[in-house]
Amino acid sequence: MKKILALVLALSLVFVLVSCGTKLSGTYVNDGLLGKTTYEFKGNKVTLTIGTILGDVTYSGKYKIAKDKSGELKITFTFEDEKAAEYSKSHSFEKTEDGIKISGLSYDKK
Repeated sequence: MKKILALVLALSLVFVLVSCGTKLSGTYVNDGLLGKTTYEFKGNKVTLTIGTILGDVTYSGKYKIAKDKSGELKITFTFEDEKAAEYSKSHSFEKTEDGIKISGLSYDKK
């Protein structure tokens, strides 16, 4: 009986951890033709910095990674500061060997 209870508890823990979704940690950078874009992830928070010839623009918000109804992995950003005017949008997401891909753009982990 104890083994069955332990197995049920272990499976429940795995289910809870999997259902929490994917979390990212660290800084991911794309050095694009139009400038440098950086995502910094900590827990469920994200800071997005977009480099332009006029200087950097920074947005702070939250993110969530989950599968959509079709089973595709998506990352949803929600920025609630005055610069972003409560922006919330989902993008395709993929983990790669060297970093991540968001909407097909590669970001290397630094």
